[in-house]
Amino acid sequence: MIISFCCLLFFIYKLALLWPQRQQRDKRWWFGLATAVLAFSGIIFGLITDIVAQKTLGLLLMPTGLIWILISVLAALLWWVRHQRFALLASVIWFFYTLTGNSWVSDALILSLERQIPVVDIATMEPLQAVFVLGGGTSVTVNGPSLAESGDRVIYAAQIYHAGKTPLLISSGSGINELNGDRDLAQETAVIWRSLSVPEANIFTFPPGLTITRAEITAYEKLVRDHGWTHVGLVSSAWHLPRALRHCERLNFHPIPIGADRKNSAKSWSLYRLIPKASNFENVQIACWEYLGMLAGR
Repeated sequence: MIISFCCLLFFIYKLALLWPQRQQRDKRWWFGLATAVLAFSGIIFGLITDIVAQKTLGLLLMPTGLIWILISVLAALLWWVRHQRFALLASVIWFFYTLTGNSWVSDALILSLERQIPVVDIATMEPLQAVFVLGGGTSVTVNGPSLAESGDRVIYAAQIYHAGKTPLLISSGSGINELNGDRDLAQETAVIWRSLSVPEANIFTFPPGLTITRAEITAYEKLVRDHGWTHVGLVSSAWHLPRALRHCERLNFHPIPIGADRKNSAKSWSLYRLIPKASNFENVQIACWEYLGMLAGR
């Protein structure tokens, strides 16, 4: 990967030198062209032999990668022709696009949330009187409710039940579907649990109307007080639990946090991770949304 990158930089550098002198074509110019061709050959060799270089090329050919290249070229050209104001604006746009789209920032933001939630081993966890699952882990298809991208929380709760760690699974949440109107996320979760052999008698669903995390937590706390429970669990995506636990603290409600859908994992610091891609933008938005929700108290 490093060899291919160095060859690419050298190739671009030689083209930048050769282009203004293209009409002269003396021996020095032809020698420069030969070195440029040699550098291009190094790029091709790197792509053939290096899987990381191949992945890098693939990322650059994706829409987010192509936009990144276009902004880079635009900024470079503006600096070249000395349009300093527009060059500065293009450079700021390039920096912000790179900052919010690379893997390093994306992973750091998600990890800053997930590291606040300890990893729980179902096999060794203490039995719980009930397990609450925040809505948001389901979607609706032509075949009915199915798991969404964060559907790990739904499966995780069912695994806790089947491991004999709780006799009761509790779901909540309401959402909005642009095509079908309001959605009952609690019932969608319950449908999936029943398909996973969780008996109806061991499932409790809150009625629709709990559209934000704060409302769900408030309903949980009241149910716990009404039943006199002292040891319950709260399941959601690990990156979402820090915001949910803030609401719990305001109500003096202390469930055991059980994080699912962990997005961050240890990754090498390969240079190709600098290239923006869609999943990184999504993770940055998720993290920013969570921190914004904490500030807004929702």
